[in-house]
Amino acid sequence: MKPLRAFRKTMTILGIALGVAVGLCLLPENPYQRWKLLDGTIHSRSRWIYERVHFDPEPIDVVFVGPSRIGADVNAPRLGAALAARGLPSNVVNFALPETGRNINDVIVRELLKTKRPKLIVIGVIEKPSRLGHSAFKYIAPRGMVAWPGYLGDLNYFSDLIYLPFRQLKLFEAWLAPGVFGPSDAFDPGAYRGHSVNTTGDVVLPDGTIKNGTYPASHEELMRGVRKLERGMHPPVLPRRFADLEFGDERHYIRNIVEQARAHGVKVAFLALPYYTGPTTVQEAPFYRAYGPLWNAGFVHDHAELYEDYGHLTADGAKIVTDWLVGPVSQMLQGERQAPQTSGAPQTTNR
Repeated sequence: MKPLRAFRKTMTILGIALGVAVGLCLLPENPYQRWKLLDGTIHSRSRWIYERVHFDPEPIDVVFVGPSRIGADVNAPRLGAALAARGLPSNVVNFALPETGRNINDVIVRELLKTKRPKLIVIGVIEKPSRLGHSAFKYIAPRGMVAWPGYLGDLNYFSDLIYLPFRQLKLFEAWLAPGVFGPSDAFDPGAYRGHSVNTTGDVVLPDGTIKNGTYPASHEELMRGVRKLERGMHPPVLPRRFADLEFGDERHYIRNIVEQARAHGVKVAFLALPYYTGPTTVQEAPFYRAYGPLWNAGFVHDHAELYEDYGHLTADGAKIVTDWLVGPVSQMLQGERQAPQTSGAPQTTNR
């Protein structure tokens, strides 16, 4: 009888704990405070993304989402000025965040489409997709998305779910006493960064290093970074027919983004940016091309003078890539579907 009583007590305790956790997850919150939770981290740009979407009446015509390579290599104000000179819609924003994980891009696009009607979403892709979701997802994703991401095989599911009650308690305290127990719920126009931000000088790496895009790195430094990156890269483990399982985060959320975009009449394109000396091919290229054109900036991959570190271009390198993008983006805005672009690369400086 003693083992039975112990089992009942254990199940009772677990039941109470589960009930409390579920109750905490249902507490009221202010979404703006949720997007402020990452202030002071490498993902602090999430606050500006929310503010640009909800508090700035200026439309958004072209939006870039993806990892830090997109943030470092695409100069949104420069692209917007070039589009304006052609008489095209020219409100361009770069909503990239450091680190990989496609679920965060889905969260951003969902928030964007609540108030804005862009004409084009450009999704940044890399040579091999991540198998894991983004580290910021559990902080800013709506609780429903954390509780059920929509597909099986989410390797971050339990760690994200376990954090959810603590997040909701923190947000509830901030909701009760904004600015005292958590972030303020007030929008400060004086601290707002503006309609379009040049993120090429705004990249903060996971180790806290700020990449301001000023100087190219030495070849030796670049290769140290390349070797470290490549040590952590692994080819597909499962047969191709199981790609939806192995790369569930990438494929599920890309499909979600495309579905949302199409429902709102928004075009989608993909932009591939290589690391230094990295491959100019993209593992998931056929998958991406099923949903939109794939623009490949592989022409920069062997130009050391354009890289500030192994994965991010200098400001001059970003200008080259941004100017190269003017043509295909213009064609998309004019209603022409462009074939995947891998040639016709602009002139770069000699190595």
